[in-house]
Amino acid sequence: MNGAHPRVLAIDVSGPGGGAALLGPAGLRTGCVPPAVRRGRDLVPLISRLLAEGGVTPADLDVVACGVGPGSFTGIRIGIATAAALAYAAGKPVLDVGSLDGIAANAPETAGQVVVLLDARQGRVFRGRFRREGPRLVAQEAYDAPRAEEAGAALPADAFVLGDARVKYPEIFAAFRGDAEAPVRPDIVATLAAARFKAGERKRPEDLRPLYLRLSDPEIRRASPPRG
Repeated sequence: MNGAHPRVLAIDVSGPGGGAALLGPAGLRTGCVPPAVRRGRDLVPLISRLLAEGGVTPADLDVVACGVGPGSFTGIRIGIATAAALAYAAGKPVLDVGSLDGIAANAPETAGQVVVLLDARQGRVFRGRFRREGPRLVAQEAYDAPRAEEAGAALPADAFVLGDARVKYPEIFAAFRGDAEAPVRPDIVATLAAARFKAGERKRPEDLRPLYLRLSDPEIRRASPPRG
C-alpha cells in the first residue's frame, strides 16, 4: 500500500449513472458510462482514461473494487467481469461492495433514516436500510427483496426514500421524502473499499460474486410449470 492512502479503482455499472472511480493520494477521479447496452463498450476506455489522468497503471493499484448489485443483471455481470479481469491481470486483490450503499450516498446530510428501494419486478423491490451516524450512513440490515407493499408498511415516517420504486409504486412511496433519480456512485464504492482495505480485507478476483437477491426473468420462466 502507498502510505496511508490505498490506490483503489472502483467499478459499478449495476444501475443508472454508473461508471468508475479512481481514489488515491492525489484525490478522487470519477466518470460515468451511458446506460444499458453501451456499458460494456464504454467502460474499459473510461477506466483507461481515469488511470492515465491519475498517472497510475494497473500495477500501481492496491485493490480493485466492484459494486456487485443488486440492480441490472447485465450491468452487474459486466462490472464483475471487468473488475475481475483487470485485477487478475495486474495481480491485485478485489473487494465487493453492495451497490445500494452507493445509491444511499445521494441522500442529504439532514436525512437520518435512508432507505434505498429499486424496482425488482414481479411486485418486489430491492431494499437497503441505513441510519446516519455523524457524517456516515451505516447499513442497518442485509439487503433484501420484499414485496413492495411490505416495504412500504415497514418505512418509518421520517424515512428518506431513494430509487426508482418511487416511480414504479407511487401509491406506496410518493408520500415519503426522497428522490427517484438516485444514481449508483462509483466514488462511494471507492471510499468504502478503501476503508475496508485498510482494515485488512482482501478477496481473490475469482471470488467476486453478483448479489442478485432474486432470480432473473428467464430463470423465473424456466422454473414455472408449463401451462396447458
